[in-house]
Amino acid sequence: MNRKTEGDDLDLNGPNAGFGHNRPDTPEDELARELEELRAAELKSRNLPSIEPQLIEFIYEVRFYPGANLLRGELQAFDLSHAERVLHVILGLTRLPVDTRIVPKSEEDERIRVNRVERNRRALRKLTSHHHWLQGNADGARADFAGEDLSDAVLEGRDLSHVSLANARLAGARLSGAKLVGADLSGADLSGTDLSGADLTNATLADANLIGANLKGAKLSGADVWRANLARAIISPEELHRVLGCQK
Repeated sequence: MNRKTEGDDLDLNGPNAGFGHNRPDTPEDELARELEELRAAELKSRNLPSIEPQLIEFIYEVRFYPGANLLRGELQAFDLSHAERVLHVILGLTRLPVDTRIVPKSEEDERIRVNRVERNRRALRKLTSHHHWLQGNADGARADFAGEDLSDAVLEGRDLSHVSLANARLAGARLSGAKLVGADLSGADLSGTDLSGADLTNATLADANLIGANLKGAKLSGADVWRANLARAIISPEELHRVLGCQK
């Protein structure tokens, strides 16, 4: 007596025989069409942009206690939450100080750009009025930039005679060929400033920070450099000795 095995009743040639490509009755043109669709889908997936998260550059500022100096730096992270975790590791702290600021570097760069555009507009208005003042016009006024931030400002060849720049921040500013006769630069930050060929005759540079400043060809006759920091400044030894009043 023959025993039936499981599947003996299946009709291998019927409409329910197998599924998909296991069907023995699938026409060849249908198989070819499905294979072509699979190949097209694969090629399309290869051309899709990567969805892997990209690292973003952040800027952070931390003040550990009221009155302390700000600690600034840069880090890379996938998002703000990740940036906070990275900063925990950098500072070695389990909790970040209350006065902590983390922003994308692109946003900070844009904020600085907008602020500088507005600063330059204000400076231009002041200098226009200052030029009128130098010419003796009644509608003019002496420009006062005391304590202002003019870092990286482009003021090449400008007539800044008798301008007040006391305690101003001019680090990295371009002042080559500028006329600064009688200008008040006392206490100003002029580190890395290009003052090549500038006329600083009778200018006040007392307590000014001139570290790394370029003073090549600058006129310093009568300039007051009392306690000015001239470390690493580009200046000829003869001119330096002369402005410091050194005896031969």
